[in-house]
Amino acid sequence: MALTTTTAMAAPTSYEPSSEVNPRFYTGIGYGQYSFEFDNDDLDTEFDDDAGMLEAYVGTQLNDYWSFELGYHNFDEVSDIDQQAELDGVSLSTKLALPVSERFKVYATAGWLEWDADLRAQLDDLTIATTQADGGDVFYGAGVQFAMTEQVRFNIEYERYELDEQIDPEMDVASLSVEYLF
Repeated sequence: MALTTTTAMAAPTSYEPSSEVNPRFYTGIGYGQYSFEFDNDDLDTEFDDDAGMLEAYVGTQLNDYWSFELGYHNFDEVSDIDQQAELDGVSLSTKLALPVSERFKVYATAGWLEWDADLRAQLDDLTIATTQADGGDVFYGAGVQFAMTEQVRFNIEYERYELDEQIDPEMDVASLSVEYLF
């Protein structure tokens, strides 16, 4: 009688989120589309346009529910027939998450954006007015996060930026980002 032994190699089939209580650090990059509605009382002009947005950020995840992020946002130029606006800024935000399953979370985010804007009015190819504005204002949003692995996560997010200084834009951003946890 022969003794036969069979060994099966099992690959991990499920991702288990970390139950560590220590803070974890992460970094991320993202791309989004934003809608920019602009009113300038000084120039008596307004316009509405859509453009792309790039973001890069670092964060600290304190636990499964709470994180802080520091980010840089570069909003592509938006323009109308005779006007252009370009905006970028640095943000500090907090994120409150609710795990739905092992891999999915829904979250809300809120923060502060310090921004700079360059505004130009043109007639044909001649620039007739240039204005620079800066300020700091709140933003808020919500999103869904999917954990591909313990280190790699994807986010789909919607944010509203409330910029109320010299320019009065309404900015809505829909974005997709990828994060890496250390």
